[in-house]
Amino acid sequence: MKRTIIIGTLCLAVASAAIAEVRSRVCLYDANTPLTPVDANYPHIYPDIMVGTRLTIIIDSNVAEDWSGCLIIEDANMDYGLLSARGPLLFGDWSGSHLEAAGENAVVFDWEEPNIDGFSLLTDWNLNNIEAGDWFIIDYTATNIGNCNVGFYQSDPPFGDDIPINYLGFTHVRTRDFNDDTNVDFADFVMLASYWGVTNCDELNWCDGVDLNTDKIVDFNDVMLFTDYWLEKTDRRCYH
Repeated sequence: MKRTIIIGTLCLAVASAAIAEVRSRVCLYDANTPLTPVDANYPHIYPDIMVGTRLTIIIDSNVAEDWSGCLIIEDANMDYGLLSARGPLLFGDWSGSHLEAAGENAVVFDWEEPNIDGFSLLTDWNLNNIEAGDWFIIDYTATNIGNCNVGFYQSDPPFGDDIPINYLGFTHVRTRDFNDDTNVDFADFVMLASYWGVTNCDELNWCDGVDLNTDKIVDFNDVMLFTDYWLEKTDRRCYH
């Protein structure tokens, strides 16, 4: 009986360790509405977003423990997406990007290495008031048409080598916010309609961007692509 109790205790300990997890999730800029992955079998590959769209990346944990890691964009990916932290910036710490559950002395620092853009994320070293829950929030903006991978890493051991947890995959398409007012709405549709039937859109600006499939013609195909993002919001206009 004693051996059974010991084995059972060990099994529970192993099971608890197995489910302890620090995770990333992507939401719209409201930080509440999840961006649903394209395929449940690929949980970190997300649907196409427009250039200018701003998202939030939230790091959460189901355990209360000391942790450090980072969110980064490396090398050629830097041409397509931008990570930004939330202020105020106090003594190098982006204080608005660590949340209450990360502990009262949690910090978020800029990553400072060539060809890397991102932030180091650290919970309270002294375990002061760390709780399971949402720990960090970092903003992500699509800046260019193309693909961007954001690396989510854990330092293992803390402050040691950075080990990848997952990569967040984003694909950016042409904006539908033609008038740059941060809303895809009827005003943008009017701009598209003003070019209806034009057959000589050029590569300089594709008829003010309304030739969405870049076939030099503004037609029903562009309308279909436009309506896919009806009433979506953008953070800023980016031409690339």
